[in-house]
Amino acid sequence: MNDLQEIFNEAAQSILEGLNSIIQNPGVVVLNVIVFLIMLTVVRIYFWEPITNFLEKRQNALSEEFDKAAEERKHAQEVQQQAISDYERMKAETEDLKSKLTQEAYKEQERIVEDAKNEAKMRIKQAEKDIEYEIAQANEDIRQSIKEIAFTAAEKIVKREIDHDKHQDIIDEIIKERDDLKHE
Repeated sequence: MNDLQEIFNEAAQSILEGLNSIIQNPGVVVLNVIVFLIMLTVVRIYFWEPITNFLEKRQNALSEEFDKAAEERKHAQEVQQQAISDYERMKAETEDLKSKLTQEAYKEQERIVEDAKNEAKMRIKQAEKDIEYEIAQANEDIRQSIKEIAFTAAEKIVKREIDHDKHQDIIDEIIKERDDLKHE
């Protein structure tokens, strides 16, 4: 703290001595003013124009850089707007494509279901035909079995020899009568 106080005291003392020397030697002040004016004139004549030219060039360069930056910012905003509009357009196209593909998928699904139904109908018809054929075949087999049983039974009952063709006609007649009774 003492050191700081001493420094302030010395600075104050130097300022007082400088003020006293100006008052005691006014020629020094006039000389300083003359030197200052000469120096100002030399600076004005030799250095002022190059300095101002340099400052103007620097100002122009900075202005150009600011203009370029503004132009690039504007261009970046345009590119950003274009990117946003391209994104929105692609998003809409994607939605349209998705919608079309969904519709096509539903159509394909309906076609597959329709094909499956047609195939099922065709198989059912074929199965019905097969069943009818099997029933007809079974009926024929039953008729043949009945004929054979009837012939065997008649042979045993009558115990005589009957002509096979005559016997076949009798059995066919009996079966026909029975079928006629069923259909009525």
